[in-house]
Amino acid sequence: MEKSPYASSFSLEKVTITQVETNRTLDITDLVIQYNYFESINYPSIAGILTLVDTNENLISTLPIQGFEKINISLSSYDNKKYNYSFRVYKIENRMNSDRFQTYTLGLVSTEALLNEGVRIGRTLKGKPNDIVKEILEKYLNTDKDIFVDPSIYNVIFQPGKKTPFSIIDSLKTKAVPEGSSIKSLAKSATKKSNTESTGTSDISSTETSDYKSAGGTAGYFFYENREGYFFKSVDGLCSSDKFNGEEPVAKYIQEPIDVGGLPDRKILEIDYNNEIDILSKLRTGAFSSLICFYNYSTGAYEEYVYSLAKEYETMGHMGSQKGLPYGQKELSKYPTRIMSVLLDHETWFNGKEPASPEERDGANGKTTGFPDFQKYYISQSISRYNSLENQTANIRVTGNPQLKVGDKIEILIPNQIPTSKRASQVYDNEHSGVYLISELQHAFSPKERKSTTYMTLIRDSYGRQNSSSSVK
Repeated sequence: MEKSPYASSFSLEKVTITQVETNRTLDITDLVIQYNYFESINYPSIAGILTLVDTNENLISTLPIQGFEKINISLSSYDNKKYNYSFRVYKIENRMNSDRFQTYTLGLVSTEALLNEGVRIGRTLKGKPNDIVKEILEKYLNTDKDIFVDPSIYNVIFQPGKKTPFSIIDSLKTKAVPEGSSIKSLAKSATKKSNTESTGTSDISSTETSDYKSAGGTAGYFFYENREGYFFKSVDGLCSSDKFNGEEPVAKYIQEPIDVGGLPDRKILEIDYNNEIDILSKLRTGAFSSLICFYNYSTGAYEEYVYSLAKEYETMGHMGSQKGLPYGQKELSKYPTRIMSVLLDHETWFNGKEPASPEERDGANGKTTGFPDFQKYYISQSISRYNSLENQTANIRVTGNPQLKVGDKIEILIPNQIPTSKRASQVYDNEHSGVYLISELQHAFSPKERKSTTYMTLIRDSYGRQNSSSSVK
């Protein structure tokens, strides 16, 4: 079959529904009038909505549809690439009957999403977060899908308290520190003295972060499913293309009226920037700087550490060419705007005679025993990393492209908003154009019209195109 002349074209090859008890399978391709497919890096399951016009089969009664039925969908894009989707039915809604005419929608999710609701894990889990995630998916959810993880560097151990698999993985996201992170050794932590060590109290209203011990590094992961499988990926890995094993953009999209150069499938039909720079909310969440008060209830030690995004910016992975925080944000990062208190205890999971603490102050001499408490190196780091990620958020609509998935990066080119006569020297807006991360995605397929549209939410943490310098200083 030849390539379709329209980039939005697709062909719905086959849709089947399989009953759970009898494995009876029916072809329902001709009943489908709409198929919407969803992914999000903030959600651990793919999802779908299948709209049916059921005038002859009356599947709800004759199959009957009771939930957990398997739905398989096969389609091909305009360039003849094949895509297969597998779901379970979890709800029926919007059912309407009128004179031998019946329409309704089937809510679809992954099999694992339904199994997750009934599985509870009670035994102690230990190891690196990426290994625990793989164990949970394979052992407790019995997934046969591909699993992609970024390696992390610290061992953790905890009793999950009979939580669901997805809830446990969600709690691990903030505890994971990626390989390649620039961190200080726990055994040789910063020696800058804070006011608390001499007086037991401190006044941060007029004291810059340089007066406190410094927490460094980066942390934070995303856990999500897309059409290729499950992903446990570091924020820095998703943002970077040259650090943390990051990948290059998978596509380039261009907004009209610029000539798209013969690539009709790479045209931005609509773009809406719904969020750009919200310093006040970031100050309140401690995105730029936060003060963490640590108390070790086994030793009685109390310490205060300040994390500054401005100091750690260059050690992270970024999508834009911006070299550091803008001047205003850098000034605001001199003072911690969020204060948190954390209890530390290295002894919980250790029964030996020597200290379990890896810190020299506790007599460890650089040795790590058992499972120390590493909260100093991921609490403030992950909070800052997550909150700095959505510096720009854009919603775009493009011709249907089922190849795209959340976790991919794409490059978008936005025309320079100046008169055409002056645009020759700088065709594109070099600050707002550039690489973005796909955080949410919807593919909308209309089989009767044989047309598809892709909607995406794009995010990024910094301005500028990778091949040009940013004016943000």
